[in-house]
Amino acid sequence: MPDSDLDKKIINPDDEIFHVQEQNSFSSPEQQSPSFDTSPEQAELGYEQQQDQQMKSIDSTLEEVKKSLSIPQKTKNSKIPQVRDEITKQIEQIMEEGLADAFKELSVVEQQQFKMKGEEVALELRVQMTKTKVKMKKIFQLLFDWLRLLPGINKLYLRQEAKIKTDKIMNLRRLHELEKLYS
Repeated sequence: MPDSDLDKKIINPDDEIFHVQEQNSFSSPEQQSPSFDTSPEQAELGYEQQQDQQMKSIDSTLEEVKKSLSIPQKTKNSKIPQVRDEITKQIEQIMEEGLADAFKELSVVEQQQFKMKGEEVALELRVQMTKTKVKMKKIFQLLFDWLRLLPGINKLYLRQEAKIKTDKIMNLRRLHELEKLYS
C-alpha cells in the first residue's frame, strides 16, 4: 500500500494534533520536571513542595467532607442537682414504683437512657411543685412521655400508670403544703 499524506499526518510528531494530545496527557512524577532551569537538588525540593501542597489540599478537602458527613450530636443542657432534697427523693420513689421488672428487661444502654430521662423528669416535677398553680396535665404528660421509653408495654397501661403516679405526686404536694402551713 502506498503511503498517503493522511497516514503521514497521523504519525508525524510535528503535527499540531499530536502536540495538543501530548499536552493533555498525564505523565508520571518522574517524567515531570520543573519549568525552570535549576540543579537536580533544587528540582527535587520543588517537586516535594508541590507534593506537600497537594497533600495539604487533599487533607483539607477530606476534613471538609468529614465535617459535612458527620452528624451533629445533640447536647443536653439539663441541670440535675448533685444533692437532692427530700421532696425530690420522694418524687423519684413514686416514679420508680412498680417498674423494677420492666427496668431489668432493658439493655444497659436503654437502662441508662431511661434513668437519665427519669432524673430530668423528676427535676422538672420538682420545679412544677414549687409553682403556685400546678397543672396536673403537665405532670401527667411528663410521666407518660417518660414511661413510653419502656418497650413492649401497652399504651393504655402506661396511661393508667402515669395517672396513678400523677395522683400520688399531687398528694405529695398537698401534704408538703400542709406541713408548711402547720410548721
